[in-house]
Amino acid sequence: MHIHPTLPVSIESQQQFNQQVASHPFVILLFTATWCEPCQVFYPVFAAMAEQHPDRLFASVDIDIAADLAANFQVKQVPALMVVRDRVVIDMVTGAMHAHELQHHLQMWQALDMTPIHAHFEQSSAAA
Repeated sequence: MHIHPTLPVSIESQQQFNQQVASHPFVILLFTATWCEPCQVFYPVFAAMAEQHPDRLFASVDIDIAADLAANFQVKQVPALMVVRDRVVIDMVTGAMHAHELQHHLQMWQALDMTPIHAHFEQSSAAA
């Protein structure tokens, strides 16, 4: 289990994202911007949820700083949440949400059975 001293982690490049995703099995990324008012309203909700779930990596990405990362994932609107489990993007949600909505999404993301996804990638790599 990973415990994170600073929540959420700030990711500022594709390389930093790759390192975090490689070392954490469950990552929730918030794409945000300083000029985005809904982002500023949502951030404390996101940070509070991070404190309640220290076993997951909560990270924020300023799209103006990590423009490469935002472009790679085709982030067109902020705030946006991207969820990565076992190095696979499993969901992308745009728009701010209330704490109970975020909690509901977290439960859905946690409940997702990764077995078929792992099997798919094992078949793909075996065929390559």
